[in-house]
Amino acid sequence: MAVAEHAELVDDPRARLRLVADRVAPLALARERTLAVLSPLVPLFPEGGLRRGSVVAVDGDGATALALAVAAGPSAAGSWTAVVGDPDIGLAAAAETGVALERLMVIDPSPPGSTSKSAASVVAALVGAVDVVLVGSSVRLRPADVRRLSARQRERGSVLIRIGSVDGPGVDVGMRIVESEWAGLGAGHGVLRARRVRVTAQGRGASARPRAAAFLLPGPQGAPVALAR
Repeated sequence: MAVAEHAELVDDPRARLRLVADRVAPLALARERTLAVLSPLVPLFPEGGLRRGSVVAVDGDGATALALAVAAGPSAAGSWTAVVGDPDIGLAAAAETGVALERLMVIDPSPPGSTSKSAASVVAALVGAVDVVLVGSSVRLRPADVRRLSARQRERGSVLIRIGSVDGPGVDVGMRIVESEWAGLGAGHGVLRARRVRVTAQGRGASARPRAAAFLLPGPQGAPVALAR
């Protein structure tokens, strides 16, 4: 029986989440220092990949696409990914970017009557159970929640990708799309084929030195494509 089928047999939503987390946890316990990223994104990370236990924030025009691209590397390599707070995320676009849908959970932390505290508890339940937790911009985490999650991440080795301000508390690597231009349209006609973006990254510690990369996001086939410097 599939993970989702087991979860449907449990009435309590939080109990279902714990059940799913328990089932996928064995795939998230490897202790490599970093998780692989897609090759066009490698220049943005000082270690050439996502350091376990870190917080990555993305913003700018196309931030959701960039967040999915960051998650796609670990996903393609076998990691589970959870998306929290973006239930309408485009699954087709995620798959084209490189995210393995069979290892993707999409969770709405804000049913009627929920609070920011319940959203934080959902994220906390996933940290350590999956390798990558992608948090949508609609999820509001208080500074105290961020501190607790950061401590849990460092212990468990998960990576948190937040869509929103790169200047928020606890951010280790802030990635911002500073240039964005679509290609494919002519003089009032044509089809959007790809978007050229330039991304800058800076953070703290090993990520303090500014970095930049230019690539197509999405590329003609959906996945990012590096551009010549």
